[in-house]
Amino acid sequence: MNTEFNEQFAEMQKKTLEGLEPMQNIGNVAAQAFERIARKNYDLMGDLVDYAVTQAKMPEGELDAQKVYDQRVAETKAFADKVNARAAEYVELAGELGEMVSANGAAAPAKAAPAAKKTAAKKKAAKAK
Repeated sequence: MNTEFNEQFAEMQKKTLEGLEPMQNIGNVAAQAFERIARKNYDLMGDLVDYAVTQAKMPEGELDAQKVYDQRVAETKAFADKVNARAAEYVELAGELGEMVSANGAAAPAKAAPAAKKTAAKKKAAKAK
């Protein structure tokens, strides 16, 4: 009887570890996703700071209002182009992260369900004996 208990305990431990593996994979993907998104946000915030500082400073030695205005418009257009490029980077990143999730466990919960049914069936059969 003790051997049967040890076998059941070993089986339970094995199933527990198998069940935790997909969560560990998803945890790793989540950490990678957080880091990549945070770094992308950091880059965008740097762009915002650069633009804000540029806009806050008056061009040195320039007194012609039209030239200052034209320069500001050019800077704003350049910033808009940079933000559009960053937006494309976010879209690309979202696709990459979606692929990471799919590759690292999106199907894992579906695989776990049949194993749980087998364990329940084994328990039911053991009680019937």
